[in-house]
Amino acid sequence: MPRSSSSANSAATGTPTGTPSSQRLPVNPRRHKVAPDQRKRVATANSSRDCQYPVVIDKVSIARSELEELRSKCAALESCLQEAVPDLPRRQLLLSRAGLGSTTPESPASSLNPQGSSVDDDQPPSDGRLLQDFDGTTRYLGETSGATFLDNLKQFMSTIFPLAFNGSQPDNQTAGSSFIATVGRYQTYDSRPLVTPAVDPLWLPPAEEMSAALDQLKYFVQEGGGITGGTIFMGNLTDLPSDPRMPMDQRNMRNIAFFQAALAYASLLHLTTANSKQDGQLGETFFMRAKLLLGNPLDISTYTSTDVAVMAVMGSYLLEVNRRDAGYMYITTALHVALMHGVHRGWSVDEQGKRVFWTIYILDRWISCLMGRPPSILDDAIRLDLPRDAPGLPPSIGLRANVELFKIAGHIVCNTYRIAPWPEASQKPASAHVDTALQMLASWRKDLPPPLQLSYETYSGDRPLCTLHMTYNQLLILTIRPILFMAVKKAVADRFVSRQWDIEDHAHIEHIRECSDAARRNLRLGRWLHTMSPGSKLLLPDLHNIFNAAIILLLHQIVFVNLRTNDVSDIAFSTEVFEREAGFGDRYGEDCARVLQDLSALVRRLRNLMFDGIPRISPHVDDGGRQVGGTASSPPGVLSSGASPSAYGIVTPPPQAVGAGGGGVGAGGGGSNIISIPVHGDGNALYQELMTWLDNDDLQMYNNYLV
Repeated sequence: MPRSSSSANSAATGTPTGTPSSQRLPVNPRRHKVAPDQRKRVATANSSRDCQYPVVIDKVSIARSELEELRSKCAALESCLQEAVPDLPRRQLLLSRAGLGSTTPESPASSLNPQGSSVDDDQPPSDGRLLQDFDGTTRYLGETSGATFLDNLKQFMSTIFPLAFNGSQPDNQTAGSSFIATVGRYQTYDSRPLVTPAVDPLWLPPAEEMSAALDQLKYFVQEGGGITGGTIFMGNLTDLPSDPRMPMDQRNMRNIAFFQAALAYASLLHLTTANSKQDGQLGETFFMRAKLLLGNPLDISTYTSTDVAVMAVMGSYLLEVNRRDAGYMYITTALHVALMHGVHRGWSVDEQGKRVFWTIYILDRWISCLMGRPPSILDDAIRLDLPRDAPGLPPSIGLRANVELFKIAGHIVCNTYRIAPWPEASQKPASAHVDTALQMLASWRKDLPPPLQLSYETYSGDRPLCTLHMTYNQLLILTIRPILFMAVKKAVADRFVSRQWDIEDHAHIEHIRECSDAARRNLRLGRWLHTMSPGSKLLLPDLHNIFNAAIILLLHQIVFVNLRTNDVSDIAFSTEVFEREAGFGDRYGEDCARVLQDLSALVRRLRNLMFDGIPRISPHVDDGGRQVGGTASSPPGVLSSGASPSAYGIVTPPPQAVGAGGGGVGAGGGGSNIISIPVHGDGNALYQELMTWLDNDDLQMYNNYLV
């Protein structure tokens, strides 16, 4: 209630007054008085819950200099951890095991992300790749996949080649630029459906024509006409089916499906002329007949154990026409149908069915390596004994050896690359897995019976025997390839920073040489198969092995100074093989030829920078590594050995970007000219990347594959 001016004046003068206006008004009788123990804050009372006060945290006071020192140490430790373990998922796993979580400071990009996700979420994991085909479909390819390894190689080249192009990426006209530009992509026709013509599923060609086609199929993929009896067995391709127009039961209908699939596969063996591999000429009519007779591959109610042979042949056909995921589905489905009927335990199966099961096992293991995916069944789950010789069937010696070899392949996929590690092997270091795999392969070759031993001096007319040893060499390459790739990174980094690194001092130098020797053997076997096969026809496994061997020898040229003339010739042969396949209209062959051409150009340019001024003339070397006289010519396009780094447009880095010390001995020794690093933009980041390659463990790529 407002006070009067008189009362205000009285208060100011200190004069007491007894007027009613100076007295306090009484309490409102209608006001509800709340007891003290019932009183609450308004917000708490409205929400009907107790207040949650923040926990009191004990604070300590330290000097600012000490705080800055701790922050500096933390940043240095984080930097060291990132260099020691460059793989982000692996680094986060180690931190989580230590109970620390990620210590990486939040970047501005992540702080602006409304979902709060990390900026690294879109980065491909190191344990495999989600690769995109040229039709835009993305698929997962694991660590053993050649496409994944090639993508790693593309990323490596795209990182290092700004050094060779004056700190910028090569333009589209530069040799090798298309190889670098396809990072994250791989070549397949899986997204493109086969031509599906309208067909009569019961039609078969004349008996003479069918017999000739099946004889050629037996030569290429089954018996081979040699003492081994073949390394796979898909079924009886000798006894032709009866007239399909006659009344027949369901089992005979399935038998016709098997021959239709076999004829589809055999149709591919004749495509050795220009532009012969075109849609509509790939045996699609036979494949469609087999597909109609077989029915839905996922309808288990209509299948019997005899249908697995049909699906195995259809899957092999799809692999051959560059549809690997489709073939993967047919082969794995065939194996699961066999498991459903207990064939892996020996239930209701004769010798022929036993051989078909082991053939599907081999195909499953092979495509597991090819795609970098876990195999469909563990070896411990199989109780079926190995094939034996039986009347009316080819010798089983080759098939048995192939089964044992692909058991090792399964071990390499599961344990060496840790795609699906066995419990007893999950805690072993990477070096133990590599050594175990190499010992298993050495024992396999040593224990081969005399008919299966192969001389690289005279070779053999038994085609399956040659392909068996090509598979052995490819598994050697697969086991050692990550070590070689890490050596390539270190060799390149050593030539661009002041460090001392010599390939001859490498802890696994013998493994690296063994990998290169396996590649040389496979290219020689590839030449032999190309010569002995009718029409010089090579199947997909042959081409796959030749391509991988050529890649290894190109990487060998980065690590070692000297060039073997035989290596140059073998790489040229592999390029010619795929150029020939491209001439047939094969997109896979065209892509492989382009990769080899581009990679050869990139390696040539990289060697010019790395070994400029270093003698790189190598004597002719025979298969045993002995000098036989003569010299190898330098590769075309070699830059002048007297040119300085500035002649290549390379800028000398600032002092803080170069380590202390004199000239290091690079790959293979023989020189100390360290190429300077360009410092345009991210030069320092590139320097840090090179230092990381040098400091990485030689088995780093295996360690990245931890689950």
